[in-house]
Amino acid sequence: MKKIPLKVKFCFIMVCVFIGGMATFYFMHTCPLNSAACIKQSHKQRFPVAFPHDMHMESYDCEVCHHKYDDEKNNVIDTMELYSGNEDIMCASCHTSETTIDTRLAYHRQCIRCHEKEVMMNQVAAPTMCNECHRPSALTPTEEKIIIRGYND
Repeated sequence: MKKIPLKVKFCFIMVCVFIGGMATFYFMHTCPLNSAACIKQSHKQRFPVAFPHDMHMESYDCEVCHHKYDDEKNNVIDTMELYSGNEDIMCASCHTSETTIDTRLAYHRQCIRCHEKEVMMNQVAAPTMCNECHRPSALTPTEEKIIIRGYND
């Protein structure tokens, strides 16, 4: 019987570990293909996000997230418009598939950039990985959390 060199065994094991890791990463970051969660989502890749609006309101001014820019890039939003039930202040009211920055990109730019900044400044342990926000628990959010269904909402 022919002996297989140690280097070949090591390479084979590393390839198996890599493939197993990639498979695990894929399943952690995607929905089960035929699940009710994915059927509800137009992108069929991620669970929705349950956004803890009340928690963010305790730490940040409303204008940090809500914005309306003038030609000089100043945020000129009228804070009197920022009340519960006003659909005109929702991200999807301005960020649509017809705009330069659609809803998905708007959420990702706003949320991820802020979370990364907070982590870099060691202020909070804000989630920065996809599956830390896109979780099955978002399918049944608590009352203080706003559901962000998917990219096209």
